[in-house]
Amino acid sequence: MLYGLLSEHFTDTIIVLIGALSALFITFVLYIRPFGFLPRDGGKFVTDKDGKRVAINEKSAGKITGAGIIFVPVFVICCFLFLPYSLELTLDLVLCLVMMIMGYVDDASKAPFGELVKGIMDLVLAVLGGVVFVLFNPTIIGFFSAYIKIHPVVYVILATALIWGSINVTNCSDGVDGLCGGVTVVQLYAYILIFGSVLGVFSGVAIILASVVLAYLTYNWFPSKVLMGDAGSRTIGFVLALMAMKSIHPFIFVILSFVFLFDGGLGLVRLVLLRTIKKNIFPKVRFPFHDQLRKVKGWSVPKTALFFIIAEVIFAGIAAGIIFIGRTI
Repeated sequence: MLYGLLSEHFTDTIIVLIGALSALFITFVLYIRPFGFLPRDGGKFVTDKDGKRVAINEKSAGKITGAGIIFVPVFVICCFLFLPYSLELTLDLVLCLVMMIMGYVDDASKAPFGELVKGIMDLVLAVLGGVVFVLFNPTIIGFFSAYIKIHPVVYVILATALIWGSINVTNCSDGVDGLCGGVTVVQLYAYILIFGSVLGVFSGVAIILASVVLAYLTYNWFPSKVLMGDAGSRTIGFVLALMAMKSIHPFIFVILSFVFLFDGGLGLVRLVLLRTIKKNIFPKVRFPFHDQLRKVKGWSVPKTALFFIIAEVIFAGIAAGIIFIGRTI
């Protein structure tokens, strides 16, 4: 690939920087005039406090959605071109493309996949992601200065839960202009800054993904022109889970992704409890939580997005402090 030619003249750091800038520029240019085949958003629906399906974010209806089908291929191609080849990276990037395609089909469909179908598809891909990781990495989990090696089968089960959860909470948080993209960029750079030496080539993966999402953000900030849809959010969720596992501290995901877990995850928990044991937790709160701020508290879209982005910066700092303390014990 192009990496082989560039490595004769530049260091890996410079090559990754070239790749990141290329990804940012290409994505930005492609969004100037989005492709005509991209679908239009039909509105977003959530489950209210009584378990009923209600429409939200009516203003998003009619906007171009499924725009992840633009930035995800740019991300994948730039990773292939500017990062050293490995079978693990190739398989992970293929999974990213599969998740994008499945998400885009749902975005473009007049009859979107049901919750059960989505859940099963995400579960299958999560299992594959866990298996790929175990095939190429030691099954070690770090807790502060302690490291525990667990059985590969157990690790695949835990990895599946992590990937499945990350995909879904990220997707649920994609409901306000700039929120999902902004939090994602901060989170990716947090992984790079805290675990750069551990991530290795996957630091480049994080930098390139952050670059394409940053370019997307210039069109998604309020008032947005495009929406990433499931085509983008599902791929992002997978990569965030992958970064947590590659860091050897997968439980740091709880802190670095706390914003997504709180915003979208609690809504998923409530939905599951409503469907299974008819138990309604937090009956007076709307989920995803950004709808509580927007619809109940009357916050503006930029204020809501900035609130979550600033919260992500704070949690990134907490995560950095925890890892630093663990390394000094």
